[in-house]
Amino acid sequence: MEFQRDDVEERLRVHHTKSRYVIDVREAVMERIAALPAKKRKPSLYRRPLVMAASLLLVTSLSVTVYAAAELVQIRSKEGKVVLETKPEAEDFKELQAKQDRLYSLDTASRSSAFRSALPGQAIAYYIHNQEINELKREIHGKETLLEFHAGSLHLGDLGVFREEAKKRGMPDIHIPSRILNEYSFHEGTLSFTPDLSDLFQGGEPTKAYYDIQNELIRKAEASTGSKSVFVKEIKPPSAGSISLSYVKGSDMETSISVIATKRSAMNSKQEIHYTDKDHVEKVLAGGHEMIYVQYADAYFNQGLAWVDEAQDLYYHIALNSKAKLTKENMIEIAERFIN
Repeated sequence: MEFQRDDVEERLRVHHTKSRYVIDVREAVMERIAALPAKKRKPSLYRRPLVMAASLLLVTSLSVTVYAAAELVQIRSKEGKVVLETKPEAEDFKELQAKQDRLYSLDTASRSSAFRSALPGQAIAYYIHNQEINELKREIHGKETLLEFHAGSLHLGDLGVFREEAKKRGMPDIHIPSRILNEYSFHEGTLSFTPDLSDLFQGGEPTKAYYDIQNELIRKAEASTGSKSVFVKEIKPPSAGSISLSYVKGSDMETSISVIATKRSAMNSKQEIHYTDKDHVEKVLAGGHEMIYVQYADAYFNQGLAWVDEAQDLYYHIALNSKAKLTKENMIEIAERFIN
């Protein structure tokens, strides 16, 4: 169900007049959490396709059997189907990553402009009228797919209000009890929506409806006489796809813990966790669930934990930011909070 910005703000004013809150639209939950120096390389599993519907990829942490980073680690469903696995970076990864980084730096302002046009619970397709950006997209995707998609997210700084909003939309309650976090306190909750692209893609390929929207926006861009470079069209209403919470030690955003739960219906059936030969990877067990733990040698998130909850059809992810110092045992305890 779509809701309006003013409705949420009014409820906050009435019920939580002294609380800090923020409602806005931003590209991704993890980019909000990780306001870190540009020198460090962000784990590749957080990079999402620019054209296809985004799926939140996750990492993990716990301990049981230690694997060499070069060894494949898989988690299978009860039916024996692989639902989560590690994957070495491809040889051409660095070249592709460089192009994606270049694209990201070029279209930052345009994306921000597009995101501001989408209210929480509203989905849009948008086209950026910029030759260099579109040439990079052609190189990266190997096809003439220039559209990008976004659904407005809801960001709240009051845990009680956020849990209520998430529950109304059928999302799980993923708050972490304060006794586990000690010096960390709740910072912000984000409810993200997944655009409905069922009529725009079939079998992973763009449909006529996709190109109709793309051609419409290109025509508008070419006919424009002003300085406008971003052209937007509202598409089908999105559905709630993921929920995330961030916890911070003091006011240092580099010392944060994030927890994400994503509906698997909003993702690919199999998720991949990319790593390098310098990273440490383990398969671990917590509360009867197999999980994958990764400790990154040089990354925005120094370690993480991911698993699939088949009963609830959810994909979970816990990540520690660069300065967070929780132990593996602490992360196991947090994970068990969501399993039991």
